Amino acid sequence: MDKRYEKIEYMNVYGSDSQKVIVEGEILLPEIKPDVLKVLQTDADVFITSVEVLNDRVVVQGEVDFRIIYLSNDPLKKISFVSSCAEFSKVFDMLGVRPGMAYEVKDDLIYSYCSALSQRKLSAKAIVEICLLVKSSTSIEYLDHIEDESLRFLKERITISNPLTFTEQITKKEILEIPQGKSSIREILRSFARLSDKNIKFDRKKLAIDLKIDIKTLYSPDIGQNPLETVEHEMFAEHFVELSNIPDDLEPIVKFYIKSFKVSPKTDEVGELRRIEYDIVVEAEIAFNQLETIEPIVDVYSTMHELKESKKFLNIEQFVGKTRQVHTIKEVVVLPSEPEQIFSLSGRVEIDMVKAEKNAAQVKGVLVVFLIYISKDEQDIIKSATTQIPFSIKIDLDGTEEQDKVYDDIDIENLSFSILSANEVEIRAHLVAELWAKRSVNVEIISDVQMLEKIEKEEERLASMYIYTVQKGDTLWKIAKKYKTTVEKLMSFNQLENAEIFPGQKLLIVR
Repeated sequence: MDKRYEKIEYMNVYGSDSQKVIVEGEILLPEIKPDVLKVLQTDADVFITSVEVLNDRVVVQGEVDFRIIYLSNDPLKKISFVSSCAEFSKVFDMLGVRPGMAYEVKDDLIYSYCSALSQRKLSAKAIVEICLLVKSSTSIEYLDHIEDESLRFLKERITISNPLTFTEQITKKEILEIPQGKSSIREILRSFARLSDKNIKFDRKKLAIDLKIDIKTLYSPDIGQNPLETVEHEMFAEHFVELSNIPDDLEPIVKFYIKSFKVSPKTDEVGELRRIEYDIVVEAEIAFNQLETIEPIVDVYSTMHELKESKKFLNIEQFVGKTRQVHTIKEVVVLPSEPEQIFSLSGRVEIDMVKAEKNAAQVKGVLVVFLIYISKDEQDIIKSATTQIPFSIKIDLDGTEEQDKVYDDIDIENLSFSILSANEVEIRAHLVAELWAKRSVNVEIISDVQMLEKIEKEEERLASMYIYTVQKGDTLWKIAKKYKTTVEKLMSFNQLENAEIFPGQKLLIVR
């Protein structure tokens, strides 16, 4: 018996899991901050600070950066701002993982809330979902061919995705002016950065990235009647990545994350705070999915000998496809009181479910919108409102099946409003959904086979002819293996034009 072996290297998935973490903390106001009368807006960012892969478990540590805008008791500084960090740690039990293995981790803010415990103390709470995947490069040898007239073997075509992944950091620092007609800065309350335009050009040797960053800054003015001011800026960043050894048929998948965003007021030529320095760090995760096809032997039998088989398991993650779609949301929101002027409109996306379907993906989530506005209610002039707008999107994604895992990157491209009536406001949002699908495949393959004793002589076995009734789940291969015959004989004696059979069908078995 002549045997031929092949070897393949692939990324073996050792474990994946997602868990929710509740993060809580108390915030004591610094002495320079005025007392709290009412919390107007609470938002938060999640940062993963470390991931440690140990024996059979993974420890993920991070922090939640709470940012609270509140109404104060200071008549000259009506609205103020405070921030604070709360750390968290989560242990994932994953049998088989070992130090040194690669990992992918993704965090999502599910919920954030803050309330005043007293005039000098706040209570903050957040719920964070952490998704973790651990994998490692593995080499495996498999049986590719057997030469023996009594042997029959079945091969399966398997596509393996071997991702080439690396990260690049894009930094941009710029000082921008506050437009004429707006007051100078007393205190910056909140600044939002959004990657509104991401252009990627790939020419096999170089990857060119052009980013447009939209920034909205909310601040309390130094002078003037308005308790709040907003200013909008744009920044542009370019980045080039030199590439080598990238096959011509591969296209990159690039995911962007804002890793750091710092804002500080700066003085102009006359000493007024009319400039803002923005310092932003964007991390680009770049992946090329190199596809390789193998055809290992997955089943074998002999018509003359008993066999001893050695088997191995392939646990692989296949790349299926990617897509991008813009979805528009419109919703009329009824405010508690009539607004005279809306100063702050911001939002975030909370994803509840991403589920694969046949050639599509179903996405369900909530758009959380925060408003701060001037009310016509003279007893309570500065008000805030939070509204949740549910949405459901079906996005075409060619090649997907129901069992696939779909990963999402959904962000707000544009958020605007129109005042319709006394207390009705129409919210408009453009969501950019970038999705990519992967498929987990577990295949048992034959790594080796040995011949044992010869099967009893023909006259000592059961009758050489037999009528068999096809059962559910049967294939010609399974029947041939069971009765030590061949698929070719089954098709010939039963005059079958193809290998399709159905339950209840009668087949003549001739060995």
